Amino acid sequence: MYPALTYAVAALLGVVAVLALVALKKPELDGPARLAMKGAHGATVLVVVLAAIELLQGYEPKNMVTYVGYMVASAGLPLILLNQRGEIDEKGKPVLDADGHPVQAPPPHLAVLTVCAIAMVVLVVRLQGIH
Repeated sequence: MYPALTYAVAALLGVVAVLALVALKKPELDGPARLAMKGAHGATVLVVVLAAIELLQGYEPKNMVTYVGYMVASAGLPLILLNQRGEIDEKGKPVLDADGHPVQAPPPHLAVLTVCAIAMVVLVVRLQGIH
């Protein structure tokens, strides 16, 4: 694959995790931490796309199922953990504001962002390691 790119993305994700931890104590870093995570997710998707292209070109990893699993998890984990959804009531119906628009749930806690970034570091490095 591309070890330099993969490890650079892993380092970026590590920086995002540290930034999110610092943002827990310094709320003014909340926005930059969330924006950095979006950028790091984009970089992770680039690594996954390059890995998929290699598979299409005939590369056979040691364990195909694990390799594809790391690819899917690397790209999908932030979508699952960090996606902001609308509020719902006990019956599963969306909560509406006075104008009839759905009420947005608060963004995920910065600790969730930190854990997600750390997990992505592991997934990206393992993706390279299986190579």
